[in-house]
Amino acid sequence: MSSSLIDRNPDLRRLREEGLAISVLDGRLHIQGIPFVTKQRSVARGDLLIFLALAGDKTRPPPSHAATFVGGMPCDHTGKMLGFARPAKTGPGRFVLCAKPIGREFADHHEMATTFVRLISGHAQIVNPGISISEPTFIAAASEDTAFRYVDTATARAGLGELSQRLAGGSVAIVGLGGTGSYVLDLIAKTPVERIHLFDDDEFQTHNAFRAPGAPSIDELREARPKVEHFAHVYGRMHAGVIPHCTRIDARSLHLLDHVDFAFLCMDDTSAKPAIIAHLERRDVAFIDVGMGLFRTDTGLMGTLRVTSSTPSKRDHVRSRGRIPLGGGGDDPYAENIQVADLNMLNAALAVLRYKRMRGFYADLGGEHFSAYSIDGNVIFNEDHASPCLKTRA
Repeated sequence: MSSSLIDRNPDLRRLREEGLAISVLDGRLHIQGIPFVTKQRSVARGDLLIFLALAGDKTRPPPSHAATFVGGMPCDHTGKMLGFARPAKTGPGRFVLCAKPIGREFADHHEMATTFVRLISGHAQIVNPGISISEPTFIAAASEDTAFRYVDTATARAGLGELSQRLAGGSVAIVGLGGTGSYVLDLIAKTPVERIHLFDDDEFQTHNAFRAPGAPSIDELREARPKVEHFAHVYGRMHAGVIPHCTRIDARSLHLLDHVDFAFLCMDDTSAKPAIIAHLERRDVAFIDVGMGLFRTDTGLMGTLRVTSSTPSKRDHVRSRGRIPLGGGGDDPYAENIQVADLNMLNAALAVLRYKRMRGFYADLGGEHFSAYSIDGNVIFNEDHASPCLKTRA
């Protein structure tokens, strides 16, 4: 992706043609091997990181005049820190740089990058007149290995690249693509997990359109495509690893879960859950099961949204406390199957938040393995706590 993106954009291509070692990494323009003066008035090399403004795969004018320098404190030829630099809060050896043309913004990334390179390396050339701006050993810049079909500039813009990498790699299964499952997909498709396996054997029909993300056209509804194919088509435009399986997971198809590292169980039917849960437990796979129990009253809908986690460090609560309905029909408080899009979305968001806490993207100070959101009181109950900050591979 890095090379093709550079080739498509004249401002990036010019930087490479002028001998700078550039690549696109974690949604930022990465320029390697820039000579700078240290506090001791020696010359070293560091890297310049610039947030990449993109519309799809086309660059736009930089929205900011700030960049990040990594590798040491950039100084002038006397050993004093450059006036437009200040230490970054993100860690030692990182400095925020701020500079802009007088009375205007940078026209493109070429102008912005070359301005900072000139301001930094100019002092290095005073100390060492023979120093080159680009070092040959840096020219073979690494290309970006990503799960996405285009660059994730949102993560770069927020400075969350290192945390986002905790979500990278592996395979996640979403079993059931109804209202809640489809919103789980919407959120997981925006993470760098390598593969997302979708399991459902139903068609995408009109009622699904009113409790799922997006806005399908009537022509799309007329196709009555399998849900997994519909959602794989939609989210495959963004994420390269969405894999549809038009099948119902039950005792006969459990082997399809053999290669997943994490599972979201978003099924209305509870009859298949005992076999699925037992299979995931045998394979030591963590999973999250969701449920939504709504009922009508004269004053409006009431009910609860449930998120149950099961991990290798804590599984006993699932059966001993009945945290997941495991029978058919009568024992399921969620069997009335009233679905409302905003509650489907919230149920999914609570589940994905729990997953991201497991992976260390969010701090996990509670380690709860069961939570229930009460709609009428707007209250979340957290129970079945395990060791916090659990890291599961997905």
